[in-house]
Amino acid sequence: MSATGSADVPAELVAVLLPPLEPPPTFDADTLQTWFASLDPVRRAVRAPATWRAYAVDLAHFGQWCAVEERQPLPAEPQTVAEYLRAHVESLSIATLQRRLAAIAVAHALIGVPSPTDGEHVGLVWRGLRRVHAPERPRRRVDALETRGLADLVAPLVDSAMDHRDRALLVLGFAGALRRSELSALDVGDVVDETERLLVTIRAAGSRDERVVELPWGHRAQTCPVRSWRTWVRVARLTDGPAFLRMTKGGKSLRLERLGDRGVAEVVKRRALDAGLDPSLFSGHSLRAGFVTSATRAGVPGVSIARQTGHRSAAALAACVREDRPFPGNPAAHVGL
Repeated sequence: MSATGSADVPAELVAVLLPPLEPPPTFDADTLQTWFASLDPVRRAVRAPATWRAYAVDLAHFGQWCAVEERQPLPAEPQTVAEYLRAHVESLSIATLQRRLAAIAVAHALIGVPSPTDGEHVGLVWRGLRRVHAPERPRRRVDALETRGLADLVAPLVDSAMDHRDRALLVLGFAGALRRSELSALDVGDVVDETERLLVTIRAAGSRDERVVELPWGHRAQTCPVRSWRTWVRVARLTDGPAFLRMTKGGKSLRLERLGDRGVAEVVKRRALDAGLDPSLFSGHSLRAGFVTSATRAGVPGVSIARQTGHRSAAALAACVREDRPFPGNPAAHVGL
């Protein structure tokens, strides 16, 4: 594994499968953007457009430092990369440096030479810097929005386009146990409106995996998936394209652009704040965790919950459950203690 720990396509595999490129003539961000944009479709498809843009900025920074230090950026020596890391570990975050290493590795793969990030020298330096500057911390778990919390979030929503969009997004995200990427990737054509239910085809952005879930008619109008979806479709006059659209600044009108996954998280946080909750405790995952926790409390079998959520293991499903208060039916209460 490279010093970046990246799950990207290995540099040596790219070099073997596709002919190498000429290095970029200069290392300013605009030239690097053009260099990446000129890649053939196979290479471009390996990563998202936003990733290529970020890599251009990362390589430009590395190239500028190399110019000042009179070093060659591409191909670069392992010592050059190691010294670049040491020079910037105090001013840049470990996450940013990790992306810089990934960008350097990808650039070397594109020109068909081994990446200095794969060597033991850079690996040792990188592990040492991470140990000192980014000791492992417990992963923060966001709070779950259980059924009552969901009702609190949608209660203040009235009749604006943004209100109807946010209600549909929150309710469908909860009832379908959707990840924020799945909510963002949802298209109008993925939602089949039947008489008493919605049948929703769910897929993550950039993934071929999909599942179909049923969202039934709810007992309460405010948290009913069917009514929330129908109202949003009518108000937004949706016929095709993205299921959830962005809004103009101030939320006065719709933009014909897909709401991104970060936008989904922002909706959850904003509506949590409006409901008097601490927005830092919630994220897009709060809807999914809230569904799993609520269903578990209601005694729904794990296999049925997993069918809705798409979890493939009991351990992954259990990780979504928030046990901040006792669960009814705890097995320890039924063994004669």
